[in-house]
Amino acid sequence: MKTIMAGLDRLMHLDEVLGSLALFALFVIVLANALMRYFLNTPLAWAEEVLQLLLVWATFLGASALVRRNEHVLIDLFGERLPGPLERWRERIFNVVMIMMAAGVMLYWGLKLLPFAAFRSTPMLQIPYFWVYLVIPLSAAMMLYHGARRLFTR
Repeated sequence: MKTIMAGLDRLMHLDEVLGSLALFALFVIVLANALMRYFLNTPLAWAEEVLQLLLVWATFLGASALVRRNEHVLIDLFGERLPGPLERWRERIFNVVMIMMAAGVMLYWGLKLLPFAAFRSTPMLQIPYFWVYLVIPLSAAMMLYHGARRLFTR
């Protein structure tokens, strides 16, 4: 069981790797497009579509990585005013459960969106929007895993 969990943990680090690669590709394409536009006077026609796709993927995968690292935005409403035992449970229940509820909503609606996205494609490159929107339920499932891991392993 421990080897399965260790393998799953390694797999769940893909959010950070893929998000970083998407962000790097975004930077390279923006730089190349700017150089092509201003120096060669021929911008890359496909750049805008690919940049939108990469930005969506980098955003959602980055959000999943932040949940894994517990570096996402936290609301500390009563943190300093609660006694010690309650403070420990506040972080667990309030922060983790709220993230898991939001990820559950993202997973549900992201899966409902995918069948409709398969019928549309981007104008220039004809990339099905399925590939753009696939990251929503994917990152939500990863967030649910990270939240469950944090909730049950401490």
